[in-house]
Amino acid sequence: MVTPIGGDVLMRILLINAEQDERLFATFKHEHILYDQQPESDTLDISENIYDVIVYNATKLDEKTIDAVYSLRESGDMTPLLVMAGHTTARARIRILNAGADNVLMRPCQSDEILAHVNALARRPRMMQSEILTAGDLTLDRGRCVLSSNDGEVRLSGKELQLVEMFLREPGQVLPREMLHQKVWGADRDATYNNIEVYLTLVRRKLRAVGSKAELISERGIGYYLQEAE
Repeated sequence: MVTPIGGDVLMRILLINAEQDERLFATFKHEHILYDQQPESDTLDISENIYDVIVYNATKLDEKTIDAVYSLRESGDMTPLLVMAGHTTARARIRILNAGADNVLMRPCQSDEILAHVNALARRPRMMQSEILTAGDLTLDRGRCVLSSNDGEVRLSGKELQLVEMFLREPGQVLPREMLHQKVWGADRDATYNNIEVYLTLVRRKLRAVGSKAELISERGIGYYLQEAE
């Protein structure tokens, strides 16, 4: 039997649509695991960011499921997400991963395998919690999805977080549009370069909202770079 993340660490899990598979309840009946339940719906409404992992036992990987995962990430919730599904196509699995799922596990599967995947996902935030990125007058708290500067802080959506992180890791360096598109949207065929412009506009607004003097500069036909505050 796989032990949840070692020692006496308590893990809290949200199970979505678990009533469709009674074995899931047996899998997570452990003294170091607390779990809550939520029925499957068109949206993943996670009002409190209190979970170590979300386990989504999807009926099928259809458009509603993909949209629900995408909306969760756009809300700024970066809780590790394991999606479980029956037989699906490779394209469906790629789309759910690009929408924001951290892992896809195919049913049927053994309890030990489910726990091993959950353990692996639960370890990630614990390793990331203390990771703070800074550049000029900007500070990014990846664990909280929060950007702060002179006048306060603001919460970032999933894609805003990815973009800001890339710019803060390489301030002053021109990041090609193609690279930004690939890193943030991956193989999503529905995404276009206009998505980059839309999200960079949102990021610029948030830079102003926190009172930063840093700017995102466009190098025409090449890409973008972060100009730090002087």
